[in-house]
Amino acid sequence: MRFKNKRRIIGMAGMMTAVIVLAGCGGCDIQNTAAPEEPENISQLPQDPDGENLAEELSQSESAQSEQQGQFVQPEQSEQPEQLVQPEMSTRQAQSEQQGQPDQSGPLPGTETGDRAQGRLDADRILEEQSFQTELNDWGTVRFVSYEPDPAAGDPLDDVTFYLVKGEEVLYQFPQIGTNGESGYGMYYDVKFVLFTDTNADGKEDVVIGVEYMTGAGSQGAIPHVVVRIYEDQGDYFTYNEGFSDTVNEYLPWESNVLARDVKRLIQLTGGKEPLTDYESYSGKWRVSTGFIAAYEDPSPVSRNELTCSIRNGNEFSGSLFTEQGMTERFASVDDIAGTIEKGELFYEFEDDGWGGTGTLHITFLPNQINVDVLNYQMAEENVIGYGISGNYEMTVRE
Repeated sequence: MRFKNKRRIIGMAGMMTAVIVLAGCGGCDIQNTAAPEEPENISQLPQDPDGENLAEELSQSESAQSEQQGQFVQPEQSEQPEQLVQPEMSTRQAQSEQQGQPDQSGPLPGTETGDRAQGRLDADRILEEQSFQTELNDWGTVRFVSYEPDPAAGDPLDDVTFYLVKGEEVLYQFPQIGTNGESGYGMYYDVKFVLFTDTNADGKEDVVIGVEYMTGAGSQGAIPHVVVRIYEDQGDYFTYNEGFSDTVNEYLPWESNVLARDVKRLIQLTGGKEPLTDYESYSGKWRVSTGFIAAYEDPSPVSRNELTCSIRNGNEFSGSLFTEQGMTERFASVDDIAGTIEKGELFYEFEDDGWGGTGTLHITFLPNQINVDVLNYQMAEENVIGYGISGNYEMTVRE
């Protein structure tokens, strides 16, 4: 302000000098043609009201010359204090509060992790195939929503988020598992599954989610791997059980096709509940890992060892064991395996593996793996090549 006042005083002094000079050269003509105006109150200098119009014309002329020379002439401003102008968003917020409706112009709701929130979500970021309408404990009928990171944010480590929604109102945002919006497991890739099940025997369904990440580093960096997170319902909020989640994740092979039923079985086996009696979740084709590349790029393996099993009525097993030598393409198999699984084990005696060999299959069902050990193997005398089903096989990958 001091700079502005100083310029104003100097400008007025110059104008008064010009008025005095012109007054001696016939200024009476100007006085007769000028319209009378209220004189401006300036305490620093006296002002001649007869020369006011001329001073104004000189000031406009000076301003025009300054603009032509590329100079900026500071306009006169009053000494009144500045008034704060409320942004338009605040007006919308006030209107929303008056109408009892959530404001849609502000930031995404639920930024306070685990708090109830109101607002709307961007439909383009909702994973429809992993969002479900469900009846969830005291929450009632709600929609569980999987919500992808904002692509406009430009941060490749931004994590996926999850919400409970009723109608268009966001009721709850599930807690993040990392810090600063990142998971700590790498780059988000996809949501593999969502499972509603009681994980702590409190009579309430909890939420179990399998999220795929890629680390982007190392030989396995570009391979999506599943990380399980377990959220336990505490009534009006959920807690992330990190310890239990880590226990389950330790059993998940990097390259395995992890299914929701596998995780449900792992929760039962590792959660300190009763011994597993329902083995139907093991049904499918299991194989010995030929390396993480084989699981996704499927090159010709050095050998192929597969166990196909179908389990019904909780523990009734039927299936087959197949092995193939990659270089020679020799294969052997034990077909029509059948029996009852008891305490995680199944024994089956076979009389021919395709090469005349005999023995006993000892099949063990581990938390997320099936092991097959061949006991008492006897090779046929006519088998001069020496190939057959023998040894042990660790089936860690489910197709």
